[in-house]
Amino acid sequence: MTARITALLIVLLTISCHSGRHVQPGKSVSLFNGVDLTGWINVNQAPGNWLVKDGHIACAGKVPAYLSSENAYEAFMLEFDYLPQHADTNAFLVLHTDMLPSVGSPFPAGEKIIFKTGKENAGDRHWDRYKILCDQGLTTVWVNGDKYTSFTVPEASAHRHFSFVSNSTSFFVRAISLRDISTKTKRTEGDPGSFHFQSLYNNTDLRHWKMEPGHEGHWTAQSRVINYDGRSSEKDKCLWSKKSFRDFILVADVRLTRKPEPALSPVVLPNGENALNADGSVQQVEVPYAGDTGIYLRGNSKSQVNIGYRYIGSGEIYGYRVDKDLPPEIRAGVTPVKKADRPPGEWNRFVITLKGDRITVVLNNETVISNAQLPGIPAEGAIALQDDHADNNLFQFANIYICEL
Repeated sequence: MTARITALLIVLLTISCHSGRHVQPGKSVSLFNGVDLTGWINVNQAPGNWLVKDGHIACAGKVPAYLSSENAYEAFMLEFDYLPQHADTNAFLVLHTDMLPSVGSPFPAGEKIIFKTGKENAGDRHWDRYKILCDQGLTTVWVNGDKYTSFTVPEASAHRHFSFVSNSTSFFVRAISLRDISTKTKRTEGDPGSFHFQSLYNNTDLRHWKMEPGHEGHWTAQSRVINYDGRSSEKDKCLWSKKSFRDFILVADVRLTRKPEPALSPVVLPNGENALNADGSVQQVEVPYAGDTGIYLRGNSKSQVNIGYRYIGSGEIYGYRVDKDLPPEIRAGVTPVKKADRPPGEWNRFVITLKGDRITVVLNNETVISNAQLPGIPAEGAIALQDDHADNNLFQFANIYICEL
């Protein structure tokens, strides 16, 4: 089971999507049909941000967002026309990317090509023709036939996709074509056929979440993050998803924004029990405490993935670990095998796979919970971003994506 889950994570999180038009090596084909966004993925899924208008792709520039190629490429010649809508633009192309954003960012990691800006006089703006050659670790860019820039790409960073990126600026692109010059096959059997993830936060609003009256002004959409100020007046201070889910892979970036202060944290043993002193009291160590949060799964507070900079580290399924009526192997299974948290104030990425009553939690690319059993967990339920007890609980969530299995 663990091997199957790990394999599925690798496939889905790599997002090697190949349902679009296959580009035969050496042959140039159009990547934009002039009618719709077939072959492209609006990853952030911000409504109304990427449109097809008058035969070109229009970015409205409402929020930080990007449009990724659905297919992935290794070596290629890419050509397109670009037209900025303002003299001072903040738009660029990112090469060799994963499809999901990088940790804590609204954009993917990769090699950035900043587009040339338009002129001050709106009447002087014109379409620029970009030509980009990526081959054998070298990328060269021409604009209107003149060499614009070139750079080498480390082998490890060639992630495959490319994306048009807008940091809240508007522009047009058209006449997009690509010639695949790869000399080896990149596609393998079993690659998924489309982008499987739904964004639960579109960098615009909280439309996927239940905004209770007491949440207003406290759980807020602030461009690329969901921000919580610790002051919801609701009895249940958690922010619940409108939709219920069964089996899924959930990706979420989290950071604690409260100023850390020294606090004592219980020492937790690998079996989930608290370590004891000779007198029977609980052993404690001092940590830089910065509040806490968590993610409730399937509408159930007991199946909470706990998040906080404690001795034990984040990722434990707290309600199961402290339930002494459960068998020892269950409690040990939901106890993190390592502390993978980054320091308070830094972003952490959680990848949570829940299938049936089995859960795996990967934190910052480290597996902290592996195929643990959650007896009695509901078959379906909503997801919640948690705040239910700590004072001055300040934190942010970003890049929340879910793939239903």
